Amino acid sequence: MSFSANLQHLRATRSMTQEQLAMLLGVSRQAVSKWESDAAYPEMDKLLRLCDIFECSLDDLARGDLTHRPNEPALAVAAGPATDICDYDRHMRARAAIVATAISCALLGIAGFCGTGGIAIYGIESQYIMWPYVFLLAGILPACALLIFAQSAHRSFTRRHPFVENFYSENDKTRARKRKGATWAAAVVIAVVGAAICWFQTIPLQHLYGGLASLNIALACAAWPVVYASIRASSVNVASYNRRMEERAAWQDFEARRLSLIAHPNHTIGTRQELPPSADEKQRCRTAPSDDTDEPRSTDSTLVVYETEDRCALDTGAAQCEHQAGAESLYHHIQEKRRAAAGVIMTLSAIVALVMLFALRNPNWMLALIIGALACVIAWIAMPFIGRSRQ
Repeated sequence: MSFSANLQHLRATRSMTQEQLAMLLGVSRQAVSKWESDAAYPEMDKLLRLCDIFECSLDDLARGDLTHRPNEPALAVAAGPATDICDYDRHMRARAAIVATAISCALLGIAGFCGTGGIAIYGIESQYIMWPYVFLLAGILPACALLIFAQSAHRSFTRRHPFVENFYSENDKTRARKRKGATWAAAVVIAVVGAAICWFQTIPLQHLYGGLASLNIALACAAWPVVYASIRASSVNVASYNRRMEERAAWQDFEARRLSLIAHPNHTIGTRQELPPSADEKQRCRTAPSDDTDEPRSTDSTLVVYETEDRCALDTGAAQCEHQAGAESLYHHIQEKRRAAAGVIMTLSAIVALVMLFALRNPNWMLALIIGALACVIAWIAMPFIGRSRQ
């Protein structure tokens, strides 16, 4: 019996949907569908997890016949409304709050830059010339740190939960949309008030930098609820989240194959990921010699033919899984090298920019960051070829 038939039957004995099994395994629903249609094979850690869920051995799951196992009502998934077993809502709330805080911090840093810029003009320049950049960095650096933390936490969550069951009700989605509209209306009012204050300080009081500072403070106050409500309104659309995860998985698979062809031009890693055993392979399995004789196996015995054919399919699937794992391992290795190179380049460019700004008082300190960003792009593109040249 094939692995796919065993998996379908075991899932049916628990009254479990493909979505629920996908959430338990931390994979997408599309992956479970491919396993059950013999289009792909799970990795070893997923196979072991399946054995734990359905309380069977690995040999029985892969080669045995579990289609005669009776239904297990006591272990069946209870019917009822979907629940948030992945803590999706809590994660999205925290992510929305962190991103909103980061944007507000950046705007407050710009406000401090504008406000102290006015002091530098009207005061003693030699004493106050560095304060605008201090306030700007005091807002920009925490904002960047918060955004990096939010992105890292979200990437970790999506890696562990590529599929989430839609547990939001229509009332929840309606409230999220109404809250988003209300916050946008309030943000427009705050922005208009900030623009009026900016005009009053700029025209009647002749203080341009003070007006710009007031405007950015108003924008910071308006940005937090708008960004938070917008992310929350987007997060309740769980179907969009699952679709993005499936598209990302497909793109990563394509990228893994492309990188494997760049790094190993003479290999065909992952090119047969979803191909079932061909007719020639099955015929070779049918006529393969037995373990204790040199004679071909008899094709008259239907049982022997089917057993050998299933073993051939399993061996071919194992080879496909090994090829796919090799491509994915190469992809993750190159991605790690890319991130490490980008981190080193941007750290060095930031140090150079700070030295140029505070020590050398060079007005062209932004060029260091621009050159660092261009170097990151070049390193990102060239990394697969560098790995190939070293082999």
